[in-house]
Amino acid sequence: MEEIKNVEKTETEKFIESAEQPSEVAEEPVATTEPAEPEFPGNIFTVKTTLGRENVVMDFMSARIQAQSIPIKAFMHPPELKGYIFVEGSIEDIQRAIQGIPHIRGLINTPVELNKLQHFLVAKVITIELNIGDIVEILTSPFKGDKARVARVDKTKNEVTLELLEAGVPIPVKVNMEFVKVLERVGEKKG
Repeated sequence: MEEIKNVEKTETEKFIESAEQPSEVAEEPVATTEPAEPEFPGNIFTVKTTLGRENVVMDFMSARIQAQSIPIKAFMHPPELKGYIFVEGSIEDIQRAIQGIPHIRGLINTPVELNKLQHFLVAKVITIELNIGDIVEILTSPFKGDKARVARVDKTKNEVTLELLEAGVPIPVKVNMEFVKVLERVGEKKG
């Protein structure tokens, strides 16, 4: 006896199936007085999205690119630029990849030079100088907002061991250095 399974399709599967249907993609008009440069795979184009929906759009794009084997090389969304995704590939492939995706506001047909995006590709290193005895505030939960004293600093792991000040018994807590704010340094006095 065969069982009939009623399996609901995921949103992504529904979306990929609907991609075969034609839909409108708002395109920004490009005013040029010079003839357009020939396009070649490897150009980087800008896709405009609804603010705050960049990651949703990139998830849909990723699913479509994989399902339809679209030759898109890369795409990224710098957190500093809300509402924009940069996609590397030919304009025709990018149009295929974004067709019908919700939250897409348009495709800018002018390629972006890589040197304009270079500063988004370089990792920023933030160094926080902590010393044993410093008083810090914890910026992440479950101890968010609590004050603590630095007991040990492990620069190789970028971790700091803290002792909570408001606890009756000193409780050691390990936290990433990024999630503490220095309130008072050793040797400094408030006032």
